[in-house]
Amino acid sequence: MAAIDAQVSTGLAGLDRVFRGIMAGDNIVWQADSIDDYRPLVEPFCQYAREKGRKLVYFHFARHQPLVAEGPGVEVQVLDPGDGFEPFLSAIHKTIEQSGRGAYYVFDCLSDLVADWYSDQMLGNFFMLTCPYLYDLETIAYFALMRGHHSFHATAPILETTQLFSDIYRHQGELYVRPLKVQQRYSPTMHLLHVWRNEDFTPVTDSITISEILTLFPWSGLKANDPRLDIWNRTFLEVEETVAAAREKGRPRSQTTICCSGRCE
Repeated sequence: MAAIDAQVSTGLAGLDRVFRGIMAGDNIVWQADSIDDYRPLVEPFCQYAREKGRKLVYFHFARHQPLVAEGPGVEVQVLDPGDGFEPFLSAIHKTIEQSGRGAYYVFDCLSDLVADWYSDQMLGNFFMLTCPYLYDLETIAYFALMRGHHSFHATAPILETTQLFSDIYRHQGELYVRPLKVQQRYSPTMHLLHVWRNEDFTPVTDSITISEILTLFPWSGLKANDPRLDIWNRTFLEVEETVAAAREKGRPRSQTTICCSGRCE
């Protein structure tokens, strides 16, 4: 069990209090609806790493705009997941090995990897192979995942492997954080919604606000029986629907068959 270290932080003291401290080795996954909701959490994290003289590595591989600018104290690794799973994984693990213990890492949105690998399971495998490596070297790492974009095959391995997993919500111009998993730490309010105002993350006890947020956004897809399809199955389904629509459009009206038995010809 890693010891709680006052010298490691998210860069936001209020957020550290929500998590009951950050531990060396923590992998922190943020699930959001937009990369713009992840970015505000990345910036103080990077600033803290630079101020403390920690090695800061940014892995840029997604199609969204860079999250961390090049500059003193920042190592930017630009990678192409289109080169394949093995080269991508090897390049990241080589950098982690060379960076040594106690480094800080920022990863782009992991959901973008699925566009190249066409597999939620491969995304889950990548995380399961990388997270323990970072943990053993007592690093602190940030990851993002798009809510509602993945099946159980991606979300379950990530949730099981990571130390911290939280939802981010934007509602009426404010950011809210809801920790779903915080390993080896507990408080009575930890898993509540917290609103970010100034330097504080305050538990939300207003039932109207809680209801508005939690009913407005889709379920995260963390259960084995969740019906959400992965990107591969969704792509095939979309192709089938497109072909069917094209055939129907080209069929004369007199030949169109309405069938309730499910065995139309």
